[in-house]
Amino acid sequence: MAKTKTVVEAQVLAEKAAGILFSKKVEDAVLLDLRGLSSLTDFYLICTCQNETQMRGVMHHTYRMLSREGIKALRSEYHTGVRWAVLDYGDLIIHLFEKDTRSYYSLERLWADAKSTRLKPEDYVTHEEETAEDEDEDL
Repeated sequence: MAKTKTVVEAQVLAEKAAGILFSKKVEDAVLLDLRGLSSLTDFYLICTCQNETQMRGVMHHTYRMLSREGIKALRSEYHTGVRWAVLDYGDLIIHLFEKDTRSYYSLERLWADAKSTRLKPEDYVTHEEETAEDEDEDL
């Protein structure tokens, strides 16, 4: 039964993360359900960023916003020029790509057996006030 609680928590985390990501204008968000297909994680949340600057900002903002709620990433990875960033929360791994890099690695095709859900910004609550407040802190 403990796994069910973890899956529910991972789904709730995916919902929170999606709202944060959409507040930073990511595009083409897809949630892949990898349960039963991967021992690494239960879900991938994959998004596209317009450029490396946006990706870096989205990654740091998502990390900070979730940390404020007591949700700490196990690991994060970003290297200048790679055009792919990762935030690892255990049962949820967030992948941020630039468009061409996302097409090249095509995680959706790699995990074609996974249930795929296309997420829409209008389905998620975004915290634009917190986003604006957070941006002011960076100045």
